[in-house]
Amino acid sequence: MMGLVGGKGLPRRMILMGVGALTLLAMSGCGSLSPGNIQARRRIKQSLKSFPAVKSVNAEVESNFEIGDSWTVLIVLNDDPGRGETLAVLKDAYRLVKEAVGRSYVRLSASWKQNGASVSWSLSENEPNEAALDYLRDLAKPSMKSMDGGGRHISVNRGEVKKFPDDVIMMPRSGVGVDDSFDLGGMTVKVNADTTDFSSVPLREVVDAIDSKYRKEARVELTDDHHVYEKPTLDVSAFGTVLDGLDVAAAAKVLNIVAGNQALQSLYVSTVSDQSSGGTEGVRFQMDAGTFDAGYPPEEGAKVRAAARESAS
Repeated sequence: MMGLVGGKGLPRRMILMGVGALTLLAMSGCGSLSPGNIQARRRIKQSLKSFPAVKSVNAEVESNFEIGDSWTVLIVLNDDPGRGETLAVLKDAYRLVKEAVGRSYVRLSASWKQNGASVSWSLSENEPNEAALDYLRDLAKPSMKSMDGGGRHISVNRGEVKKFPDDVIMMPRSGVGVDDSFDLGGMTVKVNADTTDFSSVPLREVVDAIDSKYRKEARVELTDDHHVYEKPTLDVSAFGTVLDGLDVAAAAKVLNIVAGNQALQSLYVSTVSDQSSGGTEGVRFQMDAGTFDAGYPPEEGAKVRAAARESAS
């Protein structure tokens, strides 16, 4: 038997399946516009707007038959909120949202301007780290384009800068780690200090030692959270291309600059990353109390060490 819809024949079974699906939607109340979700959104906005620091609230929900509803909530605070009123939101917002949406998944964040910097803070069921908030508030300034907080870590992005910043963040505080990144003359510079005080590392001198012809696509990273070595490491990927090979004389300058540094335990000097493979060609030196080992691979390590001795003499 055929049913006519809009003048065209469709199998009766197909029509019944479509009607059944619509009926299931109506019965289950699924979908972002369901009465339950409309009520939850209203409750979220009312409860969060009760905080003096809150300027606006945006709450969106996506529905999935397999995993259920997923809420994304953004709280926008007034510019330069005080510590106490900011902390009040960070402490109670997640609980209030969960009370409104029940067992649904929640992605919650707050954003605001602090002393000219754009701040984003991820919220969870865990208590906000007050030391992290205090550190972020102390660091915030217009030169820091964006700052991300939440947990025990702060991320700072300065964007493109015209000169090496005088206030690059080189150390954690009160157990709160921090990373600071910026683009300078075509190169990317990043410091990640979770547990290590890097203030003794002459990072500006390292950056200044990179010739202008090598700065495009170069990367300098100082970190104590290296994805492979998990130790305080300086990676300088800046000296030539994989095709042409490592510029040994240029790389040797970095060895002379950081020799004797007590904070570093590993140094990698290499070419810039190859665009097709993503790889580099360079030498990894392990450091102990400021002294370099032979390097790996040893043949290339010997060349770089010899060039460093020659340039230092």
